[in-house]
Amino acid sequence: MTVQTKALRVIMSLGALTLSMIPSAADTNLALNRPATGSSACASSEGPEKAVNGSVTGGNSDKWCSTASTRYLQVDLGVPASITGFTVKHAGAGGESPAYNTKVFAIQLSTDGSTWTTAASTTDNTASTTTHPIAAATARYAKLVVTTPTQTTDAAARIYEFEVYGTSSGTPGGGTIGVFDHIPQFGIYTSNDPAGYTPPAGVLMWNRGTEFARKLTDAEKALIGDDLRVRVSYHAQCDNYDRIGTVFYVSVPKGTTPTATTPRVTLQDFITPFSNYWRGAKANYTFRDADLGPYAGALADPARDVYLGIGGGSNPYGGDPCDSHPEVTPEFKAIGFKYSMSLISTVALTARDHDVAGMISGVRETTNSVTAGPVRHTATSNRGDIALVIAGYGSAAGGEEYSSTTVTVSVNGTRVGSFSTAVDCASLEQYSPDGNPGIFRNNTTNNPRSWCAGGLIPSRYFPTGDITGKDVAVTIGIGRPVPYVGDSGYRTSVSLLEH
Repeated sequence: MTVQTKALRVIMSLGALTLSMIPSAADTNLALNRPATGSSACASSEGPEKAVNGSVTGGNSDKWCSTASTRYLQVDLGVPASITGFTVKHAGAGGESPAYNTKVFAIQLSTDGSTWTTAASTTDNTASTTTHPIAAATARYAKLVVTTPTQTTDAAARIYEFEVYGTSSGTPGGGTIGVFDHIPQFGIYTSNDPAGYTPPAGVLMWNRGTEFARKLTDAEKALIGDDLRVRVSYHAQCDNYDRIGTVFYVSVPKGTTPTATTPRVTLQDFITPFSNYWRGAKANYTFRDADLGPYAGALADPARDVYLGIGGGSNPYGGDPCDSHPEVTPEFKAIGFKYSMSLISTVALTARDHDVAGMISGVRETTNSVTAGPVRHTATSNRGDIALVIAGYGSAAGGEEYSSTTVTVSVNGTRVGSFSTAVDCASLEQYSPDGNPGIFRNNTTNNPRSWCAGGLIPSRYFPTGDITGKDVAVTIGIGRPVPYVGDSGYRTSVSLLEH
């Protein structure tokens, strides 16, 4: 072989490799916004979903990070696909030191999520972005397994993007929608909008920075599936008390911008833990996922503009944790805590009635019989479900915060269900380092409660029965004597979900 022939073969080989490393026009990043799981994250703001959100420019929290003994990141592509390659964007791609780039890792594929085959591996990487072409292989799941996370002894795997290229054999269902990222909660007792704060582009700010909402795009609606759930993360700051939080939505005609007074539907209420900015790992907390499947059709409605919201506000107060940290700025002190929120689905959305009628949303009721409606309906099957979110509040001695009771639900005068509001808070004590441990104990005996700090307020559903030709009225019975003590009341939300 002549030197020229050998050189030509090398050039041809390099050229072929370069071309194979560039996804063809038919190949797409099948992992983008797909459901992702992984080993435990360094912080709640650095979960697996950050590695498939299509972004590396959001700072240190725009990555998946894990220090677990077995570090892995797994993506469900939704349907079997022909996989032709991967791109991994390591720490340096996100602006961190290249010393944190992943050194030893492997990429595995699976058709069922149980049996895995190694498709690519690297044993001595230093690059900030690596590309891994493979011979086409069929798989639904892709997993990045990190053996040596950095070039140093640092134990944290840092992956800004995990991209899986190929062509899909069908239409994948579901995906992940990042709705809010560290959205602040300002004080509920202020009378003005927060000074010097501008919400992110496309985000509406209401009620002096205690509520925020943004419109779902058509592309985001297409990711909503039957198993829709919402994931809320809390990022502690100055207010270390338990506060009411809420996830809601507003549905309006196309091209309409809602306001703070536009009728809304409560999706999920929750209570923040007792924590503060200086509590290390416990400064961040992710609530368990809440099921929003019953609302999936309404949130994905192509004929309406749908705005997702989160809020409730905080109460930075004299004597709070920020008072002992003079180094923080006034802007920092004005924020009690922040929220992040994502919608997650893993399957496609089936055709269904889109209509939800909000009857009451987040109203403090002070009587033991609450009436909602009547409302008209367009249910095609003349049936539906009543969605109810209710819990007692009021911290004065003998207040409803320290009680549980029986609640009854009637539709058009007919009893359709009842339940106890009693909960056991013991498992959540560990997430509230600033809280009184006593409130988390003996809740089903001598220390009753209807909600827990760090917990979700249960959403409950009751069938309406046949509502042919009828408007729908709902009566909620609260088994507690009135008047309630002090400022006690029952925060109540009622909606009609049509079938």
